[in-house]
Amino acid sequence: MSDLSRLLRLTRPLKGMLWLGFILACLASLANFGLLFLSGWLLAGAAAAGLGGIATQNLFNLFMPAAGVRFFATVRILARYAERLVTHDAALRVVSVLRGWSFERLIPRSPLLETRHRSGDILARFVGDTDRMGQFPLDALLPFGVAAVCSTISVLIMALFSVPVALLMALTLLLIGAAAPFLAGKPVDRIMQAYAKAADALRADSVETVQALGDIAFCGATERTLKRLEAYQTSLSAGQYRLAAITHAARQSVAFIGMLTAAGVIGLAANALQHHRLSAAELPMLALGCLAAFEQVSGLIPARQALGRAMLSARRVFALCDMPPPVPQPERTPPLPLTPDLTMQDVTLAYPGSHVPVLHGLSLSVQAGERVGIIGPSGEGKSSLGRLLMRLAEYQRGSVCFGGVDLRTLSTQTLSGRVGVLSQTFHLQQGSIRHNLRIACPDADENEMWAALQAAHLDTEIRAMTKGLDTRVGEHGVCLSGGQARRLAVAQIILRRPAWLLLDEPTEGLTPEAGQALIGSLLMALPAATVLCITHRPEPLTFMNRVLRLENGQLHPREIPAHPTP
Repeated sequence: MSDLSRLLRLTRPLKGMLWLGFILACLASLANFGLLFLSGWLLAGAAAAGLGGIATQNLFNLFMPAAGVRFFATVRILARYAERLVTHDAALRVVSVLRGWSFERLIPRSPLLETRHRSGDILARFVGDTDRMGQFPLDALLPFGVAAVCSTISVLIMALFSVPVALLMALTLLLIGAAAPFLAGKPVDRIMQAYAKAADALRADSVETVQALGDIAFCGATERTLKRLEAYQTSLSAGQYRLAAITHAARQSVAFIGMLTAAGVIGLAANALQHHRLSAAELPMLALGCLAAFEQVSGLIPARQALGRAMLSARRVFALCDMPPPVPQPERTPPLPLTPDLTMQDVTLAYPGSHVPVLHGLSLSVQAGERVGIIGPSGEGKSSLGRLLMRLAEYQRGSVCFGGVDLRTLSTQTLSGRVGVLSQTFHLQQGSIRHNLRIACPDADENEMWAALQAAHLDTEIRAMTKGLDTRVGEHGVCLSGGQARRLAVAQIILRRPAWLLLDEPTEGLTPEAGQALIGSLLMALPAATVLCITHRPEPLTFMNRVLRLENGQLHPREIPAHPTP
C-alpha cells in the first residue's frame, strides 16, 4: 500500500467533514467566478447605457446582473467563512487522529527508538511531520479537487457564450493545472528531501546541545558546537532560497500564461462581437470570467509542494511506525480478570545481539493483592523484568501467565490499561495540571481530580496556586518542584485506580522521608492493588509483604527492613 493510500485511509473517520469542506470550497470558488462574470456584464451594460443616454437605458436589463452580483458576493462570503471553519476543524482533528495512531504504534517500539534514533528526530517526526500530514487534506487535496470541479464548470459556462473561448481556456487551464505543478514539483521534492535531512540533524543536535550545555561549556567545546549548528543553518537557508526561487518562477510563469490567455480571450470575443455572435456587454463578461477561472488554479503549485511535504512526512512517520516491534503484538487479546495474579516459570531473557541472558531460569509467583519487592545490584536485570512484564522485551524460554492468560497473547496497550507504572523517568505533558490528569483518566470530573491530588498529598499546594488545576506544569514538569511533579504522577495513577502497580525505582532522587511518604500515600490510596516494586533503596521495601533479590538472573528471598506498614 502506498503512503498516499495509507494517509487517506487514516483520514477516513473524518471524511464527512472533509467532503463538507470540499463542497463549501467549491461553492465559494464558483460564487467568486459568478461574481466577476456578472460584474463584467453589469459594468459594460451600465457604461453602454450611460453613453447612449435616455434612449438606450431601457435596452439593457441592469436589474438581473446587479441582483446576481449581490447574491454571489453574499454566497462567496458565507461559503468561504463556513469552509474555513469546517476545513480547519477537520485538519486539526486529522492531526489528532494521526498522532493518536502514531503514539499507539510507537509505544511497543519504544525500545528500538531509544537505540536507533535521536530524541530530537523522534520529536520532530511525531510533532512536525504529523502536523504536515494532518494539513494534507486542506493544503493539498482540497485545492486540486476544487480546481478540477470548478474549472470544468467554468469552462462549460463560457462555452454557452463562445466555444472558441471555452476551448482556449480549457487548454490553458489544463496546462497550468497539470503541467506546471508537475514540472515545479519534481525539483522541489529533491530539494525538500535534502532540506529534511539537514533539518533533522539541526533539531537533533539542538536538543542534545541544550541537554548537555553544562558539559559542553566545561569541555570548552562551545565554539565548535556553535559552528556546527551554524553550518546546518546555512544549509537550511540555502535550501529555503532554492525553494523560494523555484516557487516564484513558477508563479510568475503561471501569471504570464494567464495574462496571455486573457488577451487571447479578448481577441476571440472581439472577433465574435464583430460578427454579431456576442453582445457588447458579454465581451468584458468573458474577460473577467477568464481571470476568475485562473484564480481557481492559481493555488495548485503551492498545493503540489504541500503534497510533496506531506508525502515526505508520511514516509518518515511510517518508517518509525512500521519498524518490527521487539515484541510481537497480538491482533486480539483475551479479557483479563479484575485482580490478576502473576506466574513466571523458568523464564530466560536475552537481548538481541547478546549471548549472555539477563534473566536465566527465573521463577516468580505474585498473588492478587500481594506486595513484592525486587532488589539487586545494578545491571542484574531488574528493569528488564519490568520491561518483560509490560511486553517491551521478549523472553525466549519459560512461561509467563498474567491472570491465567499467557503473556504473549496480551498487548502493551492491554496491559497499560490494567497496570499503573511509576518509574524514575516519569513524564508530564506540556499543559495544565488538569490536562495531565485527564490524560490519565479522560472521564474524570473535577471532584475526582481533587480527590486523587488529596490522596497524593498535593491538593493543598495546588489550591494555593493562583490558577489551581489550570496551572501550567511546563515541559517535563519544569514549573513544578521535583517532589510536586512526582506526586502529580502518583495522582495520575490513583485517578486510574489500576489493579496492578509496577514501581521501577519510584523514589529515585527523593530524600528518604519524601520517598517514604510518596509510597505510603500511593499504597494507602490503592490498598487492594497488587504491587511489584523494583528498587535499590530501602524505603519502599518496608511496605512490601516479601522481598526478593535478583542476582545472576534468578530471584532469592531476603528479609524485609523493619518498619511499620500502613
